[in-house]
Amino acid sequence: MRLVKSALSVGFFTILSRITGFIRDILMAKYIGTGLVMDALVIAIKIPSFLRRIFAEGAFNASFVPIFAGLNVESKKQAFKFIQDILNLMMAVLVAVVIVFEIFMPLVVHVFLIGSNEELTTLAIFFCRITFPFILFISLTALFSGILNSLDRFSVAASSPIAGNISIIAVLCLIDPTKIAQGTSVAMAIMISGLVQLLWVAIPCWLQGIRPHFKWPQSTPSIQSFGKRMVPAAIGSGALQINLMIDVMIASLLPLGTNSYLYYADRLYQLPISITGTAMGTVLLPVLSRLWREGQTQSALHTQNRAIEFSMLITFPAMIGLMYLAEPLVCLLFERGKFDAVSTHAVAQTVFGFSTGLPAYILIKIFSSSFFARQDTLTPILTALASMVLNIIFNLILISHLKHLGIALATSLAAWGNAALLGYLLFRRHLIRFDRSLGLYFMKLAIASLITLATLIGCRTLCQPLIEYPDLWIRLTGMGLTGVGGLVTYTLCCYGMKCLKFHEYQEHSVNNNNEKKTIEPV
Repeated sequence: MRLVKSALSVGFFTILSRITGFIRDILMAKYIGTGLVMDALVIAIKIPSFLRRIFAEGAFNASFVPIFAGLNVESKKQAFKFIQDILNLMMAVLVAVVIVFEIFMPLVVHVFLIGSNEELTTLAIFFCRITFPFILFISLTALFSGILNSLDRFSVAASSPIAGNISIIAVLCLIDPTKIAQGTSVAMAIMISGLVQLLWVAIPCWLQGIRPHFKWPQSTPSIQSFGKRMVPAAIGSGALQINLMIDVMIASLLPLGTNSYLYYADRLYQLPISITGTAMGTVLLPVLSRLWREGQTQSALHTQNRAIEFSMLITFPAMIGLMYLAEPLVCLLFERGKFDAVSTHAVAQTVFGFSTGLPAYILIKIFSSSFFARQDTLTPILTALASMVLNIIFNLILISHLKHLGIALATSLAAWGNAALLGYLLFRRHLIRFDRSLGLYFMKLAIASLITLATLIGCRTLCQPLIEYPDLWIRLTGMGLTGVGGLVTYTLCCYGMKCLKFHEYQEHSVNNNNEKKTIEPV
């Protein structure tokens, strides 16, 4: 199981994607800042993104990859026919969805902005109608990405967002800043970036000989099997996205700019999630699907534990770094032009709140992959619904005093509840076994993280004059020295406590790799 090697490949391109994404957001912060136009653009970004995350990411991969991987082993011809059928179905559904949403966009936006003024609502509707075709392009991108992932070409699919980000950056660099501040050109660039990403993954599939053509969709056994998995998985993903939609709705009840704070904070705390959680989830699903199909129980359990170890190895220092260095980091990245010190403080608070749930967000992705690999999509639905209820309760308790920070903390607390419930159910069903090595590993990581935090405090104190200096490059040097000090300390601690088990992670198989046990259905 070269699980970590594949995850690192996905993670590498994800880092590049996030870097280009940060460049895009830095330019948006400079020319637009936080306020009316940015809040409207956030809505125009989030509405198609909600549908994307429901249909084009977790639910689609959880339904498509196991079926396609199985068919590809049994019959290449049947696998290609399945691709053809799915493409036809997606085109028919997505075109209809785009048309319906374009017509009823005012109603959709009013649902999101329940407490906003008319000016913001009108501008958001205009931007949403421009950006919404993005969902068509990005959903087809998910299809071709799923094919490439099933063929173990993870890097091609993982690099597609880079091309999309670069297309947006090009617009932001070439268009007159006064026009950028109006937002229309940015909305157009977002829509075009979806088309760029589609071409990025469709062309490699075409070169691989995967050249489906469009025709009216028909019901087949594979499509019916896909639908039986997709519908509950979409409901489960939808429940998770409802949490985010609730955050947007609640933010509309707070002062103007709150949705902008949530957006910029999201860009920071999503980085470690993408590097570890999304990357690990992407490669873990097909690996576990094969192991469970072959009856290799111990290999599957071992793989899950090592996936958790590797993910937490990266997540713990990321959580500590984001929580402690949130304000200088936000200042360094975004505070220029129309993005002022008030915005910096508000976004930093939000980053702190979201960061408290980092391990939980990543555990959810790993635990969900374990259920999806066993073709159980119902359980993640129920836990996601429970998480949604928790999110609403925590929001109602926290926002009156903490405002945007309360929204972020509520999301984190709900994520911890979801992760705990998923882990408990896996344990009850004997689908996960936390071995002694994993518990000891967590203790070592906790010690290493505390030592790292102490180092960060010392380094930040020493470098504070550089961090506060007006010149950008000097501030970058101060932050870099602080970050490198923490990273070196963490690495040395982990090395000294033998937490860097990369050789074990990359072993092709574990000792019991040839085990063939029958697993009872869930």
